[in-house]
Order: sequence, then C-alpha cells, then structure tokens
Amino acid sequence: MYCEALTLRNKELKASSGKRFLLKAPRDERNDLHLIIKQEDHVVGTLLLHPISEKCVQIKQVAVDSRYQGAGLGKNLLIYAEQVARRFGFCFVFLTGRKQAWGFYEKLGYQTISNDYQEGQLIMRIYKKDLQSPLEQVEKREMKTNG
Repeated sequence: MYCEALTLRNKELKASSGKRFLLKAPRDERNDLHLIIKQEDHVVGTLLLHPISEKCVQIKQVAVDSRYQGAGLGKNLLIYAEQVARRFGFCFVFLTGRKQAWGFYEKLGYQTISNDYQEGQLIMRIYKKDLQSPLEQVEKREMKTNG
C-alpha cells in the first residue's frame, strides 16, 4: 500500500510541482502517521501526519487521485486526520497549501498564517487550525479564571 501511496503522490503532487519523483520512502517519513483511502483495492487518497512537537502536527502530502476529486474524499480524509491528531493529543495542525487548494482548506476552517510564497512552480501558503472545540477552549479559560 505504501508504494501505491508513493505512486499517487508522484502523480498528483510531484508531477505538477516539477519536483523529482519519489522512488523510495523518504527517511523523514519514518515516524509519520500515513493515512490512506482505498476504493476497490486501490489507494485513491493519502496524507501524512508529521509530529512537530507535543502539541503540533503537520499535515503533509495530501493527495487524491484526480479521477476521484470532487467526491468529498479529500474532505473526509482531512477531517479524519484531524480526529486522529486529536486522539494523539495534538492541539493544532498546520499545513502548506498550493494556491489551487486554498479555498478547500479555508472551507474546512484553516486560517492563513503566512504571506503567499513561491516554491518551484507553485504558489503556496501556510495554514493553521486549532483542534480544540470552542467548548473546550471556553472550559479551559473558565478553569483558569475561576480557580
């Protein structure tokens, strides 16, 4: 399955960015959580959760097969990744998004935390999302103020 996910990432991400294709697993992905979506025994979606600190995790390499885009798979994969991150105790996530995906991330509640920048052939932006629910935030604030 990992090889299938690499192939998908090459097809959907590397080819359009002008970056070299991945031929083997990058070393820095060893400790990442690898999430996939399978349809009819084929990997059609993938992303990585890359821990940055105790509280922060980065979402990387979000890819959905172009034949399945627009069917809500990317949205479901991202929502599931956020749930997994919460279960592991992370408080917030961040990601770098390509210009063509900005609207997608913004609809899912991600907020821009950087200016646009160019990376190779792509225009990128960094996004962040707090994983605590508004209720959890209020409860924590009240606990601090009410002693």
